Amino acid sequence: MRQFIATLRTMFDAEDEMEAVIVANELQEAVAKLLDDDDTVDVTQIIPIETVSGHVEPAELVEQMYRCRDLLIKTRIVQCYDLAGWIDKTAWILEHRQEATFDITGYDHSRVLDRANVLLGRIQS
Repeated sequence: MRQFIATLRTMFDAEDEMEAVIVANELQEAVAKLLDDDDTVDVTQIIPIETVSGHVEPAELVEQMYRCRDLLIKTRIVQCYDLAGWIDKTAWILEHRQEATFDITGYDHSRVLDRANVLLGRIQS
């Protein structure tokens, strides 16, 4: 069985930020009831609509970048593979940048090769 991530964007009315948090938590609980016990659902961001000018939560962006990396790898085109490596590294940085022990030297350049082997059926994930 494979795991998937679904990114949902919900817009709703609330009197203030506190009510927005309550509504978001209620949505989270409702979605959680639809999932298996070992599945998770998280609220990653609650912002007033007027502040949205294309802003995307980094966690949301990271998932999109990993998806893009995978699609590029599947093309089997060398230039796309090179771009997939840059995207993977950038996504990894976004994913780990706020860790207290963050160090770019912790990035494993073989990640893209390992992912390519899985995606292209050379090894099982």
